[in-house]
Amino acid sequence: MAGISRRIFLSITATAAAFTNRTARADSSPSLPEAAKSGGMSLLEALSLRQSTRRFTDKPIDDETLSTLLWCAFGINRPNSGGHTAPSWHGAMETIIYVADAAGLRKFDPSGQAAVTILSADIRGAISKEPFVETAPIVLVYSADRKRLHAADEDQESAFAHVDAGIVAQNVYLFCASAGLGTCLVGGLDKPTLGKMLGLPDTQFVTFVQPVGYPNSG
Repeated sequence: MAGISRRIFLSITATAAAFTNRTARADSSPSLPEAAKSGGMSLLEALSLRQSTRRFTDKPIDDETLSTLLWCAFGINRPNSGGHTAPSWHGAMETIIYVADAAGLRKFDPSGQAAVTILSADIRGAISKEPFVETAPIVLVYSADRKRLHAADEDQESAFAHVDAGIVAQNVYLFCASAGLGTCLVGGLDKPTLGKMLGLPDTQFVTFVQPVGYPNSG
């Protein structure tokens, strides 16, 4: 098959079927545990440890840690105004975060600090051609909502959305450094195909993915 491996094609086929069913996790709630908003490593220490990781152990990431990670990435830090932990062009707040893991795919809801199940298929193996991506216990997928970028022209939409997602990714890098996790920002993607896997409407497009897990130093 031109342009796509048989393994990825089969994963996409399975994912499409799961997306059609939209089967939610029977034992899960969309609510996440309360995110930690104090403590941890100092910013200067986290910056000194920030690096990209491409080898992960199979140790899972618990929902307490995931909740804090997502809050650091693009959570609400000013409830009165709805302000986020990362800035965005003209306050567009267009970045949307999806979380892929072994149980399926969830969409982060910053306003409710929740992760809503989108599908119940493991799509990590089909997200990227980079083999290390699927070895991470979770993979963050960033998309942008064009409707929130209505003041930008088409070329600006892509540029501003990628910059904003990169800022979110840096927040993730710093949290990972502080929490003993590893991560790596990945931009070499078949973004249209990934968007279809996620069931994104025409008004949204994928920018980056970011696998997160415990580093494997062995």
